[in-house]
Amino acid sequence: MNPRSTSGGFTLPEILITMGIVAIVLSTAVPGIGHMVKDNRLATQLNSVVTHVHMARAEAAKRDVRVIMCRSSSPNASNPTCSGSEKVWTTGYIVFADEGNYNNNSYESGSDTLLFRGQPVTSGIKMRTSWSWNRNLEFNPDGSTNEGGAIAVMSLCDDRGTEYGRQIQISPNGISRMIAGNIPSCYP
Repeated sequence: MNPRSTSGGFTLPEILITMGIVAIVLSTAVPGIGHMVKDNRLATQLNSVVTHVHMARAEAAKRDVRVIMCRSSSPNASNPTCSGSEKVWTTGYIVFADEGNYNNNSYESGSDTLLFRGQPVTSGIKMRTSWSWNRNLEFNPDGSTNEGGAIAVMSLCDDRGTEYGRQIQISPNGISRMIAGNIPSCYP
């Protein structure tokens, strides 16, 4: 019988080397994970807005009425209104079929049909629009926008700025285009 017993554990140098390797891997992986989380938040918000834009355009053609997407400081209220700070859409928005008074561009629960509610954005994301998309985006029954012939622009950015930002551009004919990364401005 061997008087020396083998314990099967790790030696101190083996533990220190393993901890050093783990520290190196974590120091390179953690910042990458933070960027990935922020990228996913921006992409999720962009996809939600783009989906509602496409659905608004389709509903305008289907219902043969003007459909309006407007910013709202209370999208989840029982009777939401078009409201909020100029060009800022972070508090949410509503999409409705304007089947009542075509001149006021406001949601009226008695005559208009509420179609969708865009939820407030997650913390750290800013949603801003150009002057042509300032208060609302209107789709005519033929799918075109009612924005004076200008391209409507919405930018989504976080604390990383334009390098990682996203942008939606909607031409006067209602066709949307998405840009990811290196957008012209976070404040169109």
